[in-house]
Amino acid sequence: MEKQQDPRVLRTRQLIRESFIELLQSIQFESITIKDIAQKATINRATFYTHYEDKYALLDEVIEQAFKEMIPEQVIHAEALTEEIGDQIILLTYRYIVDFHQTCRLDSKSIATLVDSQIKGMLQKTIEDILSKEKENHQYIEILAAITSSAIYSATYQWFRLEKNSHADLLLDIVRPYIMRGLSKQL
Repeated sequence: MEKQQDPRVLRTRQLIRESFIELLQSIQFESITIKDIAQKATINRATFYTHYEDKYALLDEVIEQAFKEMIPEQVIHAEALTEEIGDQIILLTYRYIVDFHQTCRLDSKSIATLVDSQIKGMLQKTIEDILSKEKENHQYIEILAAITSSAIYSATYQWFRLEKNSHADLLLDIVRPYIMRGLSKQL
């Protein structure tokens, strides 16, 4: 039986996350202090440390929670990496990058590197889960997921940087065939 969390704990964690996100919109990550987060959340620093080890742990949770909330049910329950599922993953990744960069100031290289690394890892895990269902005993699932997720992330990030935000359908037309052809030769 799963242990129920205290609603007060859940509310406090939510308040901390929301305060942190608000701060990220106006202050660079490196400049945000635990004191800033605690003041914005109207809690004391000790309460912050009860819930999070540091602001990096908080950042990790914010990134992961936002990514998981964006994954369509169809992708979560996919039994194979079809073109439709691939399209959803490409668009999910692109929307996540756009949303995160619009919500948070990612001016510094260090935070951008942290965010990129975590997104790539979650994307790889999502693809690996799907490929594992499709070909249970394939010995190179991890490598194929790493290649596929890297290609999707790199293409969507580059698309974002080139400011082609209004043409996601063109992004799909470019990335989908590359991904699907590569996987079809390996699976």
